[in-house]
Amino acid sequence: MKSTSRLLPISKTLIFLILLTCLCNFINAQNIPEMLKIGTYDSRIVTLAYSRSDQFIQRQMKLRNEEKELMQSNDTTKMAEAAYRAVTEQYLAHQRVFCSGSASSILDLVKDKLPQVAQDAGVSAIVSKWELTFVDPSAEIVDLTMVIANLYNPKENIEKMATELAKQAPIPLEEFTVEEVIEMWKQFESKYLGKK
Repeated sequence: MKSTSRLLPISKTLIFLILLTCLCNFINAQNIPEMLKIGTYDSRIVTLAYSRSDQFIQRQMKLRNEEKELMQSNDTTKMAEAAYRAVTEQYLAHQRVFCSGSASSILDLVKDKLPQVAQDAGVSAIVSKWELTFVDPSAEIVDLTMVIANLYNPKENIEKMATELAKQAPIPLEEFTVEEVIEMWKQFESKYLGKK
């Protein structure tokens, strides 16, 4: 009988230790952070894809129609405002394709599809690779450039152009001057406002 009563306290202690170990393992498992995954894209390639899409073509046609109406109205103030917007838009497009300019306004066109892209890739965020100024070494970076570019359904295969563009470093924004905008503005003033 003595041997049985000695086993009983050992069994309770053993069960208690097993339960305590399981509880500690559960608590430790809750404290281990999951690896952070961040999706990135090359804004140059996304802009390239957008420039080959129906969305872009429709926008360009709308702008051309508005321009024709303005030119027929002879309202030089509205013509100048429209030209300024067009020149600015062209300048920003060149920043996006040749530099590391923001493509946020272009991404607005497909923002409803980005949560699914993030879910499919298992990422917590999607950001331009040029805006990712610091990443902890424990984070995983997932390149989503072509997935995002294909959201625009480009009218031509941009894979080859994208590959070549990705090999080139972007022009630093500070080196991309407004001289281009000034030249375009001078051409507009000369052609439509009669200035020399």
